[in-house]
Amino acid sequence: MELFELLNEDGTKQGIVKEREAVHREGDLHGGSHVWVSRYSAKYKRIEILLQKRRFDKDAFPGCWDVSCAGHMDQGEDFITTAIREAGEELGLFIEKEDLDFLFSQLVEGKYVFHGKPFWNREVNHVFLLKKEVQGDMLNFQKEEIEMLEWQDAEHIKNELINNNPEYCIFLKEYMGLYEYLVNKYEGNKAGDE
Repeated sequence: MELFELLNEDGTKQGIVKEREAVHREGDLHGGSHVWVSRYSAKYKRIEILLQKRRFDKDAFPGCWDVSCAGHMDQGEDFITTAIREAGEELGLFIEKEDLDFLFSQLVEGKYVFHGKPFWNREVNHVFLLKKEVQGDMLNFQKEEIEMLEWQDAEHIKNELINNNPEYCIFLKEYMGLYEYLVNKYEGNKAGDE
């Protein structure tokens, strides 16, 4: 049984612990961490983002393209320890705090229905970018959670989100924050390729 600590909007803990299913049924505010993995392809002169396709039997957003890795903050964790744990569990990447760039925090909320059941998600997320280079052979994804991994062109993802493609369950505002950060980060690489 997964237990979540309820949060205030500023990400501080309320001192209340609830079971995951009850949290999503009642819309309690809880925490999560998102870790984005990116690379610059000199060959194609483009930024690529690693996306995971969620398994079709997931309780939320089944079969959708999602953040490289993401997860809820379990009881006793903070945003950093959640990010590190999720990178290890979902992608087989063993990282440390120094491997992550904190980008921003966000408050997200939405009411959905999955598999005929209501699902109310209210989260404070901390969004991170993995600094270390990742090669395909470093990845060993969690088959119980993820259908497949795929490197996708950053511009393509942006267009899919703007056009509300239901195959993607990524928050547009979050992605645009990441996208702008990466464009600035890799700008020097593009100039060097010419």
